[in-house]
Amino acid sequence: MIHVSAPLHTRPHQPDRSKPLPFFSHITRALVPVLLVFSLSACTMDLSNDGAGSVTAGADTLRLAQATSEAGDNETAARLFEKVLVADPVSVPALLGAGNSYARMGQNSRAEAVLLRAHELAPSNADVLTTLARVYLAQHRSQMAVEAYDKALRVDQRNVSALTGKGVALDTLSQHKQAQGVYEDGLSYYPTNFILRSNYALSLALSGDIIRGTAILQELVKDPLAAPYVRGNLALVYGLDGRDNDARATLSLDMKPDEVEENIRVYQALRRLRLEGKPIGSLVFV
Repeated sequence: MIHVSAPLHTRPHQPDRSKPLPFFSHITRALVPVLLVFSLSACTMDLSNDGAGSVTAGADTLRLAQATSEAGDNETAARLFEKVLVADPVSVPALLGAGNSYARMGQNSRAEAVLLRAHELAPSNADVLTTLARVYLAQHRSQMAVEAYDKALRVDQRNVSALTGKGVALDTLSQHKQAQGVYEDGLSYYPTNFILRSNYALSLALSGDIIRGTAILQELVKDPLAAPYVRGNLALVYGLDGRDNDARATLSLDMKPDEVEENIRVYQALRRLRLEGKPIGSLVFV
């Protein structure tokens, strides 16, 4: 699968959670960071507790934990959320925050445990469900991620984290047509969302519609805000289409020459697999 190393070096506080195959060690701009753009907002929910617990004296600590999490200090945030949970073991915001912090640190089994407890207490909390689904994706349990995202969408059919995440999970399973349906639903609600549109374009390319996927990405890359997230997808699509020189030119804007050439070799390997009719979704999305 693709290894993500802080795309464009713009978000260095976000840890790399992927486990690459040996020859995929420098791929950037996969869909994981795109997905995390939404999932990182999980800890910004209000302090009301959806479960049985009450938020009283721990409210200040909880606010501090949430602010610390947003600042990217996941270890300190986890300790603060744990402190809240000592006083209030059924605080859903604290369980959610702890789970999110553990997941960012790559402690996915620990994250799953606290998020499942949060889900027991608040079965209709979409933030809990989308964060749990993200953990399942990190554990390469894509079907379970789809099921968790489906539950979140039953709560809120317009939940952008769930729409984006479900599309990624389906693409990971190489169920690209189904993924595209999810992205299309998301774009019907959020037509200007470049993350949904970029993921949609890459999914189109993987399912064989490279011309349409390329056209969407070429348009998106003109947006200076979207470009850093889109260039990697565009380079990958060029590579899948055998346009290695175009892929090099795109990658060279953000990467060193040796990294560019390593990516080109990966694209060539993916292209061979695709031409052999083998699914490559799990190598691109995760």
